[in-house]
Amino acid sequence: MEVHHHPHVEKKRFKEYFLEFLMIFLAVTLGFFAENIREHFTEKNNARQYLESYRNELLQQQKLFVAYKTLYQKKVVVCDSIKNIFFSKEENDRLPTLARLMLFGVQNIEVPLSTSSYDQIVSSGGLRYIENIGLRDSMAAYHGQIETFKNYNTRILGSIVNNTFEIAKLQDFHDLISSDTSESYNISSRIPTIEPFPSLSSEQRRSLVFFYEAYIAQAQSDLRRLRLLSTSNSNLQKIVNAILKN
Repeated sequence: MEVHHHPHVEKKRFKEYFLEFLMIFLAVTLGFFAENIREHFTEKNNARQYLESYRNELLQQQKLFVAYKTLYQKKVVVCDSIKNIFFSKEENDRLPTLARLMLFGVQNIEVPLSTSSYDQIVSSGGLRYIENIGLRDSMAAYHGQIETFKNYNTRILGSIVNNTFEIAKLQDFHDLISSDTSESYNISSRIPTIEPFPSLSSEQRRSLVFFYEAYIAQAQSDLRRLRLLSTSNSNLQKIVNAILKN
């Protein structure tokens, strides 16, 4: 009869178990810290990319502010001249001048402000990468200013367009848009032909005066809003540039 001998198993001492545990703990801890460091650098890199894109958007917007401030200033002067011609009952005496002014006077001006970079930061959750709370708040406030500016112009221009149909019953617009397709339409070099005005009643004259006064009101309001936006934009650029330099 055979006797089976069990192999001798050497028992580990507590110290050896503790060392194994310590090595595993250290490996897990180091891995955790390494992952946190990697995520930190990734988030910092993402924040930098987002801010660089946002800064480019701010620069483009600032260029638009400069260009459209000039247009709105011209709009105020032109529409004020048209309004005074009607108010002074000189529309037929100064018909060529009125025709020249009308070409720019009845154009609707709307600033094509894009906020795609900021919208992308928000939709992708990129704001969490921007640690500067003051910057995040300023970005949100500035975006709100732009939305208010857009909404105002949508409402006021919609009202002006609706009134244009009534004004067209009093004012000849038949040659306002050039029908010549062989060359680009250049509003600075062309004077349209318009028919003389019929005898206007006091109510009709007031409607024409108010129509151009509404354009002036919009332009003056937008000038004020553009100045505020320009200031906010400049302040944001300073903050973003300071962060990107670090």
